[in-house]
Amino acid sequence: MFECKIENTKNVILTLTGDESNFQIYNIQGLNPPKAIINNSKVAGLDGSKFNSSKLEERNIVIYIKLNGDIEKNRIRLYSFFPTKEWCKFYYKNESRDVYAEGYVETVEVTPFTNNEIMQVSIICLNPYFKSMEEIVDDISKTLAAFEFPFAINISEPIPISTIDTSKVTNVYNDSETETGVIIEINILADINSLQINNVSSGDIFKLNYTFKEDDKVIINTNKGEKSIVLIRNGITSNIFTAIAKSSTFFQLSVGDNLFSYLADGGVSDDLIHIVFKHYTLYRGV
Repeated sequence: MFECKIENTKNVILTLTGDESNFQIYNIQGLNPPKAIINNSKVAGLDGSKFNSSKLEERNIVIYIKLNGDIEKNRIRLYSFFPTKEWCKFYYKNESRDVYAEGYVETVEVTPFTNNEIMQVSIICLNPYFKSMEEIVDDISKTLAAFEFPFAINISEPIPISTIDTSKVTNVYNDSETETGVIIEINILADINSLQINNVSSGDIFKLNYTFKEDDKVIINTNKGEKSIVLIRNGITSNIFTAIAKSSTFFQLSVGDNLFSYLADGGVSDDLIHIVFKHYTLYRGV
């Protein structure tokens, strides 16, 4: 059993399964891993060829829908969810995976004047990977909870509410079938002048030299094709790309374990920031 839904440009979602009196999906193409493009070159004296690079083509999802009930009414209704050239979001759920893919409607083909009217919809997804519905959130901050119950009131020593782990290294686990980018959200709790995030696993760093103020929020997006860094201060969003140090690398999460740590003002202000990593699990097919 599977469930299929579509979301249109107005963010209205229509479930295409479970209502066979109106719509009946009898085939969906493009759910398998997409085709790879292998770039190679011939080398004199070498049998075969030499590998240069490889990439995945965009995903092409084709949905075949049999129109039932009031066919004309249902056909017009589907036109509003599949406007050609416009954005849409395709949701798919089976017993193993609950995912979605975003794309643009390429064609809508209909077979009118037939007893079994069929609609064929082609969606081009520029990002070939399916994304998990659930966003993975990892807190890499160094403030550790230390308040436990029960506790005694008449004591000579104060009770710590939290502690700072100056050596904490956080593991961000990527359960995807490929490496993926990450959204890094940083809340500034007091004024600082520099921030460095360390990918302990790869040795890469991402450093910002900037005068951050209390209550600032920084959002770093390392997803390919979407790389950005913005500062939100007093409700105003601004681009601070120029604050990135030259030695910085936009992190990609490798498949499996990824160890991260950070330094604020060289390590003396680590308790003055709060950092959260967010990413989605990516799949080649369902």
